[in-house]
Amino acid sequence: MSGLGDQIIALARQSLEDPRASVRSLLALGVPLPARTIGLLLMAVASALLMHLGFILLPPTDDPMALFMMASPLRAAVVQWLVLAASVLLIFRIGRSWGGRGSLPDTLLVVVWLQVIMLGVQVLQLVVFLVAPGLAAIISLAGLVLFFWLATSFIAELHGFASRGAVLGGILVASVGLAMVLVLVLTLILGPEALGNV
Repeated sequence: MSGLGDQIIALARQSLEDPRASVRSLLALGVPLPARTIGLLLMAVASALLMHLGFILLPPTDDPMALFMMASPLRAAVVQWLVLAASVLLIFRIGRSWGGRGSLPDTLLVVVWLQVIMLGVQVLQLVVFLVAPGLAAIISLAGLVLFFWLATSFIAELHGFASRGAVLGGILVASVGLAMVLVLVLTLILGPEALGNV
């Protein structure tokens, strides 16, 4: 088990130092497809649990969507899984439409690994919030920058793209589209008043 832990830590360090090389190392591991699928589910559950822990520390007040997610950990996990699954499909389809070479299973693995790293950032945010609440906003901003930097590098390597700028543009456009769809779906569930705080 310690060997696996050391491997994960080494890969995480490489992801921060050389994201594109880390994707090559990740794909070379030959992770079985069932493990990749389970990994996506585990990341959704872990993200939902961290979200609820954050809600306990800083309860939402009048945000209907936050209250909707807070009402049930299972509901939050399902929404998280749907967002991650949609991300996998978008990264795969859009990348291939631009001439990318990444496969769907490899896209799934890359998304899972990106989520693993970002969960680490979420844990750091919660710890910082407990110790020094004033620094939490800085960690949050740094985490956002890290996400876009890693996502851009990971996707560029996955699909064999040379330009990270073009990939970043694609990520931003796809993110806006995915957010609009999510808002629409939740609005149908929560009602038009949910748009008031979006």
